[in-house]
Amino acid sequence: MEIRIVRLGRGLAAAGLTVGLALGAAACNDDNSGAGTAGPAGATAASSTAASSTAASGTAVPSKAAPSAGRTAGPAGGGTGGGRGGSQPSSAAAAGSRCHTDELRADVQLQPDFPGNAMVMLVNKGTRTCTVDGYLGYGGLAADNSRVDLTTNRVAYPGAPIQVALEPGATAFSGLKWSSCDKADAGCEVLAGLVVTPPDETTRLTADVLGVDGQAVPQLTVSAAGLTVGSLQPSNQGVVFG
Repeated sequence: MEIRIVRLGRGLAAAGLTVGLALGAAACNDDNSGAGTAGPAGATAASSTAASSTAASGTAVPSKAAPSAGRTAGPAGGGTGGGRGGSQPSSAAAAGSRCHTDELRADVQLQPDFPGNAMVMLVNKGTRTCTVDGYLGYGGLAADNSRVDLTTNRVAYPGAPIQVALEPGATAFSGLKWSSCDKADAGCEVLAGLVVTPPDETTRLTADVLGVDGQAVPQLTVSAAGLTVGSLQPSNQGVVFG
């Protein structure tokens, strides 16, 4: 009976040892799990600190930003016109055709500071918007109202022609210059007036030639060199030859 009691005690001890080892292993596993969790948390905190330091230093953090409005507008604004200045024919497309001679009036205004120079004003006297683009044609009128041919030289002054949409009552401008002469000089033309042909037209209109006092000029003398003609522009700024 004593031998059996001893053996039973040893079995219980072994069983107790086995339970103890199992509990110890579980405890170890719990410790290792906590250590594994703490590692990434520490790394996250360190990353946050580094990001805060970077932002505080003024260094930009790369990000996908939307394109700026300037980049978008650049190509779109390549447009038109752009480059010669002056107003563009906003209503030209709606009007759909050029101005005809019978819709226009021309005034030639002599310039007090520049003898032999004039500003030409082409006015839409009609009832619709129409366009002019290019250069005016010129001829002279003799005292008997007969036509006098004149040499003309077209120059892109103050720049290339700009198509102008003329609403009723609106004006396009150009410069005109010539050299005066003595009536006795060979080739000197004595004119009682000027006729003007609008761009792309074949019929002419008689211009009103006005002096510096605003009164009609009864006579012009033009040398054999003829007339220098500037381009049509939407503004009178700079059209007079200096």
